[in-house]
Amino acid sequence: MSTTRKICARGLSSSSTIRNVLHHCGNHSKVQQQGRINSWQRMFSTLETLPPLIYASKHKGPIVDQLWTLRLQAKQKAAASPDPIDMKRPRPPSESMTKITYDFESDDFLKEQYCNPFGGLRFGKVLEDLDALAGNIAFSHVQDPTVNIVTASVDRIRLSGAVDMDRNQQLSGKVTFVGSSSMEIRMQCKGDGE
Repeated sequence: MSTTRKICARGLSSSSTIRNVLHHCGNHSKVQQQGRINSWQRMFSTLETLPPLIYASKHKGPIVDQLWTLRLQAKQKAAASPDPIDMKRPRPPSESMTKITYDFESDDFLKEQYCNPFGGLRFGKVLEDLDALAGNIAFSHVQDPTVNIVTASVDRIRLSGAVDMDRNQQLSGKVTFVGSSSMEIRMQCKGDGE
């Protein structure tokens, strides 16, 4: 996400591009245009200096925050490792298996964040968590701190019943297919003991 912002910011920060945008927005005096150009350049120049990944999840949910923290730690560990990454070594799906638990039974704060007004699960929060989990699974397979990971698509979501908010739930997933520039990851959310 920050890379996209940097590219967009750099693409729009040139005065000629901003002048063209202003020209199409209406007739303004040169002083008004220059003032807007300067304010746009200030706005976009701040986007070029985005905070590091550690601050990216500051306003996310607790599960996403936990997953991003784990991924940051794994990236730092991989970057500090003196051993080169062996990309030719085959990796079984079990090596990328990642699990995280929603502790609804004992964590009332977490339960409150994931409970909708009707007592069911807020599905959008789970989708956000699944996206973060997919990033962690992909990184655990690649193990290269220089690689950027992006969710390209979601093929299928199958709901098989209501979620019991009084029981712990577990998100888990693993890599199921790897191509030359993409991979497929299968994830699921189940109650403890299911």
